[in-house]
Amino acid sequence: MFMYPACRSLVCTLGILAPLLVGPFANAEEGKTPDILASLIDAGGTYVGVDVCKECHEDHLSQIVRTKHGQIADRRTLFAAQGCEACHGPGSKHSESPEKVGLISFGGKRPSPLEAQNGICLECHQRDNHLLNWQTSTHEANNMACVSCHVVHKPSKVQERTTQAEVCYACHQNIRAQTYQASTHPIREDKLVCSDCHNPHGAIGPAGLKQFTVNDNCYSCHAEKRGPFLWEHYPVVEDCRLCHRVHGSNHPALLVKQGPQLCQACHANIRIGRLTGSEGSSHIRRMYEFSNSTDSARMIVGRNCANCHSQVHGSNHPSGANLLR
Repeated sequence: MFMYPACRSLVCTLGILAPLLVGPFANAEEGKTPDILASLIDAGGTYVGVDVCKECHEDHLSQIVRTKHGQIADRRTLFAAQGCEACHGPGSKHSESPEKVGLISFGGKRPSPLEAQNGICLECHQRDNHLLNWQTSTHEANNMACVSCHVVHKPSKVQERTTQAEVCYACHQNIRAQTYQASTHPIREDKLVCSDCHNPHGAIGPAGLKQFTVNDNCYSCHAEKRGPFLWEHYPVVEDCRLCHRVHGSNHPALLVKQGPQLCQACHANIRIGRLTGSEGSSHIRRMYEFSNSTDSARMIVGRNCANCHSQVHGSNHPSGANLLR
């Protein structure tokens, strides 16, 4: 059955919301033991307290008390109730035989299953708006855990604007290469970061974009290009990526191709070349006369269509049908 994109997005969103609202992690009662931790308790585990954890993991404890997760005086944090064991589970078996782990591990040689790791995080964070689409996100589909990007025991680089790109580039190395091309968004200057456009936890837009469409995402910064215009340039209305590369380009203004070649991708009847006989249009002939060169097209190549058609994104001028003004 055919459905418009907006309808599909709505159905998808409702389908994601339903399990979150009625699932095992939704609206957990205060003081109720999470299901994942309850299974460890049923297996005979008991809570031993922070002092026992500190005997071997003093460095981890000294780090986490400096973060939001480790605020013992804040009752909203699980750490205030059970300390380290609020996330790792009852540590009695682990304290007796550390080599057998015996609790929820978020790394090391024997990490716990992804469902258990992410489930612990969702105990608190499942109500966050940016996690509503996690089940359909690319990161979830590639079996990534929360700790693949986030660091719990100390300040996380992914949440700091000056270091966030480093975390993303660990996987998206092709994007990193594009940001070093001649024309880019100010990503290396930290004026724009990945999460300004993308929601890494999943989104209803393409490529994890925060908005429904690519254009809406671009308009969040480039509002002057939104329109509506009296005279529209159709590729602009359809998709900004038809003319621009998003992360970087070796052509000015993030263009896909340089000047006239980009325009001719659509306007193939307006060719740049040697004119003989009946070749070309009267428009091209006037361009040749203007450039004072009838023997070569180099002057036209050197010039750019936008030198005259300056309002390439659209015009509101009564005489702007050809995007000249």
